[in-house]
Amino acid sequence: MKVRFNDILNLKISNWKLNPFTVDVNEVDIVFQEEILELKYDEESKNSFNKHGIAKLWQNKKMPKLYPKMWENMKNILIPFPTSYLVESGFSAVNNIMSKQRNRLNITEQGDLQLFLTKIEPDINEIISKHQAQGSH
Repeated sequence: MKVRFNDILNLKISNWKLNPFTVDVNEVDIVFQEEILELKYDEESKNSFNKHGIAKLWQNKKMPKLYPKMWENMKNILIPFPTSYLVESGFSAVNNIMSKQRNRLNITEQGDLQLFLTKIEPDINEIISKHQAQGSH
């Protein structure tokens, strides 16, 4: 078991990722200090954290826009740890994604599987605004 979960067991998680509301800002990487200060005084976010916990706080659609540096660093941690349910969900997702029409799809690079399994909803409007239309040939 230690070999299988070695990367998870050795994972170092900063204090601000566990509780951004109680961390000493001076102990945080300067890149995140301004956003942490803003978050510490965001009463709505603080209430959400106290009521639902850290994962639910970061699932809020406003977080990537309000705290982009923290979000970029935090989103990788929000991927759930493996459980038998998640493994089964993963197999089902792969079966759904890998149809005859999409059999050449590289699900690990495109993020389709991660998107299918996560509870974080994509901001469709932002994705659409960044999409570049194909020119005619």
